[in-house]
Amino acid sequence: MKNILKSNTFYAILSVIAAVLIWAYVAYEVRPTHEMWVEDVPVSCINVSKLFDDGSLSIGGNNKGILDGTVTIDVKIRGKRSVVSSVGKKDISCVLDMITVDKAGLYNMRPTVETQYSGVDIIQLRPGNIKFNVENINQHDIDIDLKTTGSLPEGYTIEDVETKNLTVKVTGPYSIVNKIEKARIVLNYSSLKETDSEKSLKIMFLDSDGSLIDSSLFGKSVEYCKVTFKLYTTKEVSLVLAPKYKDEIKKNTSGHTVLLSAVTKDTVSADGGVKIKAKLKGTATALEKYIKSETTVYTEPIDVRYIYGEKLFEDIEAAPLPNDVEYVTVPAIDIKAEIESEE
Repeated sequence: MKNILKSNTFYAILSVIAAVLIWAYVAYEVRPTHEMWVEDVPVSCINVSKLFDDGSLSIGGNNKGILDGTVTIDVKIRGKRSVVSSVGKKDISCVLDMITVDKAGLYNMRPTVETQYSGVDIIQLRPGNIKFNVENINQHDIDIDLKTTGSLPEGYTIEDVETKNLTVKVTGPYSIVNKIEKARIVLNYSSLKETDSEKSLKIMFLDSDGSLIDSSLFGKSVEYCKVTFKLYTTKEVSLVLAPKYKDEIKKNTSGHTVLLSAVTKDTVSADGGVKIKAKLKGTATALEKYIKSETTVYTEPIDVRYIYGEKLFEDIEAAPLPNDVEYVTVPAIDIKAEIESEE
């Protein structure tokens, strides 16, 4: 023990302890006042005009979120160290009185800042004032322009392109909405699949120079515009083209059956038709369904009620096809009508 008391280490440790005690005495007794910044204190607004609620006015600029409580400031406080050190941002009230904010313009206002801690003073704000811009809200309809890019799949054509929304209503600050020259959607042909028939396209907004405008800065009645269309292709198939009786009446007014058959060197089918090659046009889906289910097609109907002997009908065309399928070139055949012999 005597050796420890006589060593330099003992006196060094004793000096450090004494220094700490002296600092604490000076900090808390001789100079008890302490300053400290409390950062990110939220700003709340009172006496807000109803013009903001009904959409007549809007706040823009860097402090556009002030009404939502997302704007903050830093507050410098002073007081006894023992008290100041326990003050947090939740213990400070920062209020901006909006009673005079009722029209468009640039505002520069100082908030009222208080704390419930006794003996704690507010000595500085950062920033000292809150600047924000109030703008009138504008609303109008804008026509939607359709632009196409890219190339269709090989062998396909596109027809019957229609947009379901012809206009979009935009609502926002006058300084922004007034710059909107046109609304546009872009249909990229290269992204289309053979079975596609519609696309929902995001609406873009352009200024007079053709530059994009950030659509998050204003409201829109619709975000997307639906475009419908038909993608057509062609396919050559084998079909039987057969005569068609009008209203399915096969007897003339005398009660005799009239037989209709194709005039051809080829073999005539049981229903009087002839096998032909025809090029069909339609959507991929419609063609696939039609070819699987149809092997016989019919001509335009022929009225046999007043046929009493043999008669030749030349170039009778095939009737229109159903279900979005049509002929590229409408085929035709000669048809012979004759009275069925009675035995």
